[in-house]
This record gives sequence, C-alpha cells and structure tokens, in this order.
Amino acid sequence: MDRGLVAVSLLQEATRIANEADHIIDAGLPVIRAVCEATGWQAGHMWLPHENDPRLFVSTGVWHEDRPGEFAALREVSDNRVLAQGEGVVGEAARTGQPVWIPDAATGARFLRGPVEGVGAAVAFPVTAGGLTVAVLEFFMHEPADPDPGLLEIMADVGTQLGRVADRMTARQALLFGAQRLERILDSCVEAFVTMDDGGRITGWNAAAEKVFGLSREEAIGRSLADTIVPPRFREAHHLGVGRFLTTGEKRVLDNRIEISAWHANGYEFPVELATWAVRDPMLGWTFNAFVHDITDRKRTEDALRQAYEHEREAVSRLRELDVAKSDFVATVSHEFRTPLTNVIGHLEVLTSGDAGELNAAQSRMLEVVGRNADRLRALIEDLLTISKVEAGVFDLEPCETGVHEVLSAAYAAVEPRAKRRGHRLVLAVEGQLGTVEADREQLERALVNLLVNGVNFTPEGGLVELTARAAGDHVEITVRDNGVGIDPQEQPQLFTRFFRGTFAVREAVQGAGLGLAITKTIVEGHGGEISVDSAPGAGTTFTIRIPRERPLWL
Repeated sequence: MDRGLVAVSLLQEATRIANEADHIIDAGLPVIRAVCEATGWQAGHMWLPHENDPRLFVSTGVWHEDRPGEFAALREVSDNRVLAQGEGVVGEAARTGQPVWIPDAATGARFLRGPVEGVGAAVAFPVTAGGLTVAVLEFFMHEPADPDPGLLEIMADVGTQLGRVADRMTARQALLFGAQRLERILDSCVEAFVTMDDGGRITGWNAAAEKVFGLSREEAIGRSLADTIVPPRFREAHHLGVGRFLTTGEKRVLDNRIEISAWHANGYEFPVELATWAVRDPMLGWTFNAFVHDITDRKRTEDALRQAYEHEREAVSRLRELDVAKSDFVATVSHEFRTPLTNVIGHLEVLTSGDAGELNAAQSRMLEVVGRNADRLRALIEDLLTISKVEAGVFDLEPCETGVHEVLSAAYAAVEPRAKRRGHRLVLAVEGQLGTVEADREQLERALVNLLVNGVNFTPEGGLVELTARAAGDHVEITVRDNGVGIDPQEQPQLFTRFFRGTFAVREAVQGAGLGLAITKTIVEGHGGEISVDSAPGAGTTFTIRIPRERPLWL
C-alpha cells in the first residue's frame, strides 16, 4: 500500500478514536493497535504521569502485541516501573516533548531497561496538551531499525489527536471542579438557593433550602416547584407567569427582588425575600434560579416596631393634649389671678400713701412685706402668661428703635432696691457710646432684670453684681456677672429649661419657679441674638447676651 495512503488512513483512524474517547486511556489501546497495524511495529505500550507527581511516569496496563506473549520479557521489566523525566527513552521524550528513537535496544544505553530478548528497535512518542506531556507511547519491533522521518511525522500528528482527548479531559475536569466549587459555595450560602427547569421541576436545592422549607435535597429534587414552595393561593399565578415568560419573554417577577409568601413542608405560609433570574442553555433550555431569604424574624421585628411606634404616637398625642390642657389651664388661672391681684396691689398703694389714714410704724412694715409678696406674685403670673404665649406660638415682640443705655438704666433701677436689701453692690458700667438697637424695649428690659435678679438671688449677702455693656460692630454685647455660688457644670445645659431649679436653689429654698432664664432666652433669640453662660462652683456666674442692632428679617 502507498505510504501516503497509509499515513492518511492512520491519521483518520486516530482522529475518529480521539473524537469518540472520553479519557486518554480509552483512546490509548485502539490508537496503539492502529499504529502497529499501519506501520508494521509488533508491540506498543502507554505511559502516564504519576497521579501525585506529574514529573514521574508510570507504566500502564495498556499494551498491544501482534502475537500475545512474544514481548513477555519486555512487559516484565516494564510493568510497575516508574521513570522520572529525562530518565530512559520514556523520560527523555516526556522532558523534551520530542520523539526519541533507539535503533537497537540491545546496544542503546538510553533504553535504560537493558538488553531484552526479542527487542530490537524502540521509539517513544510524547503526547502533549497545554504545553505539558500527558502521555508517552512507545513502540517496539524485533529487528533493529534506523529512524524513519516519515513515521516520526505521522506519529507527531497522531500525538496531536490524542492531545485533543487530554484537552477535553482537562476542560471537563475544570468544568466539574467549577460545578463542584459552585455547589460548595451555594451549600455554604445562608440564603436558600433553588433552581427549576422550564418544565417546572426542581433541579437545584442547597443546604439552606433544606432548613428554610423543611425538605431534604433528595425529597425536593424532581418535584413540582409550584406544589412544593408556592402557597396554594399563588400557584395559578405562578404557572401563568412562567408560561407567559416562555411564550412572550415578558418578565414581572424575574430580575427583581421582592417580598412574597412561601410554603413550608409543614403546611404553612411564611414571608420571604425572593430574587430570581433565568438562564437559557442551548441544550437544556431555560433554567430558573432563585435566592430565597426567610424574613420571618425581620417581619416580626418590623411589626413589633410598628406597634411600638403606633403606641408611641398615641402616647405623644395624649401628651400633646395634656400639654395643651395644661397651657390653657395656666393661662386661664393666671388671668383669673391677675384681676384680684391688681385690686390688692391698688388698695395697698392707697393704704401706704396715707389716703386711708395715717399708719403707725408696725403697720407700715407689714404693708411693705405684703407689697413685696404681691409684686412677687404678679411677676410669677406674668412669667406664666408669657410661657403660655410661647407654647401657643403667640408670643410676639414689638421692636422699635431703642436706646441701649436707657434699657440698661431701667433694668438697673428695677433691681437696685432688692440688691440693697441684701447688702449687694450693684454696678452699671458702659464702655463708650452704645447707640440704639431694634428691640422690644419692655421685653429686653425684662430679660436683663431676670439675669440681675438671678445674680442677686445666688450671691451671698455683701456680694457684687455687675451689669456691663459695649458696642461690638453690628451687635451690642451685654454682660451680667456675679461673684456668687456658681453653677455645677452638669446642670448648666438645663439652665434655660422651663421650671428647672438647680440643686442649690432647691436646697437653700431660693425664691423662683424656674421660668426666668427660659423666658430670657426666648426674648434674646426673638431679637435674633444669643445668650451664653460661663460659671464654676464657688467662682460666680457670667451671662453674656449678644443683640444685633437690626432685627433679622426672618424673625
């Protein structure tokens, strides 16, 4: 037969075998047999890399002999043999990736297995894939023979075909490894993972799905997904949705993350968060995938928070109602107090003026005490009415061009008698010309009086209370300083809170309802200004007010 035809026939046979084989061992024997039949070599053998070390090659049981037993001595010295790369004819072919031809094994040192009866020529062909030697085929004949370039070329092509088998093995192993890795990842996932084919049958079910739905993988695989995890009331809609997608491609649930109810194996619904998507395989058709997260605990928490929020809203509403009722009550009572108190103060003025007759010294002293207490009561009523207006949102200032020095003098004059009674030294100090501010004179004076009275009340007898002021650009800065008991740092944030009374005021029974500083802050801020405090226990207290000369337009 023509050698060219032999080569073509051998290559076609090797190609057929390589295309049909799933493993290189399966292709090894028929390829070796075909080579022997086509070339006249009497025996062939396959070597493969060691499973634990690819640098070592082991003899396999893949042998072909034209006449069984005629190479028994060779098989005996080859079986169970391990050769390293570069060692012997097999190792050299594995290391170089090139065929190695031994013309006469009896005299060739590279054969390594020594002279073997009945063995003449030997040749080793490497099979490569991905740049690595994945097998070595060796062939033998009884007689010595010189290298045949034509045969080497043919065997190179045969090796290429066998390399394709190895490439498919590698790709298949990589695919299998990837699938196993993905399965391990999904099994370790905290969310249930479920897959369904386009026939509606469950094809994937991870460990989390077993816990979420109460069914083992073995029980779930192959079952109808709709009848397994979809609540009965949603099953018809599920079938319609899947059918609509398969026929029209319309998506309503796919590629979205939604909250819905699922069905447990024990026969009850529970809330889940569902994320779904679909993948089409040319061979297998559509696969529907879903991550399912049980949100029962989250829903319970949300419901509990919602109920707590509703209760809180109801409580706040009731508190608002009570607060309004309290404010209305305070305003009403204060107004009712004001009328008789005005009459009392008026009659006191008549008595103390002597219009109702002369008073002796004792009577004058008693009326003086009554008058001071009446003034205290009137101030308290005014404070309560002011707070009521603030809470009702009707506390309005009436600003006008006001001389700062006049306001300071009026506040000083209002508090001076009280300071003298306690033996205090009340000082008014003004730096330069203060000019005017746009302010409600009466309320600004009231704020300064509150601060001065506070200084007098919390300074031991014989102390010092200073009222100072200076121009500061487009502001006026007013300071009230005393050398009294001071304020605990922990109590300072509450100073401007309504009805707050510090520890010292409670312990020493200092007069006051705790409204003065709150009202002062409201007045100052109503002018667009700000108030600050600097104090330490035993080191006195300093209140500083900054009032803009022009009241901001947004007020």
